[in-house]
Amino acid sequence: MPASFGQTLAAAREQRGLSIEDAAHETRIPVQRLRLLEAGNFAGFGSMTYARSFVRAYSEFLSVDCAAIIEELPEGALGGEHDYRYLTRSQGAWLRERAAYSERVSTPAASNHVRTIKSPLPAAIAVFVLILAGTAMWGKHVAESRQSVEPAAMKALPVLDEDPAPPAARQVRQTESPVTVRKATPVD
Repeated sequence: MPASFGQTLAAAREQRGLSIEDAAHETRIPVQRLRLLEAGNFAGFGSMTYARSFVRAYSEFLSVDCAAIIEELPEGALGGEHDYRYLTRSQGAWLRERAAYSERVSTPAASNHVRTIKSPLPAAIAVFVLILAGTAMWGKHVAESRQSVEPAAMKALPVLDEDPAPPAARQVRQTESPVTVRKATPVD
């Protein structure tokens, strides 16, 4: 890479009256990268892909023609999109080979077998139902254990039938025991 291109970039920036920090702010390219560009040091970018991108962005900002310089830059280590052709080509023949292989391996008894994809949804529903049933059984157990404890405690409390005492006596009774239990009377 000729150093003259870096000097051309620095001259174009200075001609516009911009400091390197102003250019970095406008282009959003770090100051260190701009200094590397203006010095003509493309090895500091780590990848020629980054170097090409920064050269293109900075030269467009400064209105400098960079087509010749970008073509002179060496290709990246992987060679660009040509190294990734396996991602864009169809793999159909390989899949057909696999299908033919499975037909050769299958036995006549297994040829009527239809292969289906099993969904995880039934298993998820079964797990949900089991958790729900377990929670219900645990809740029932807790409720029964509380009911068996409550009658013993309830026997110690005084039970009031129809209260024949005057209201003053009721108040005395309520102060004696803070909790009173009344029996239910049948309704006709």
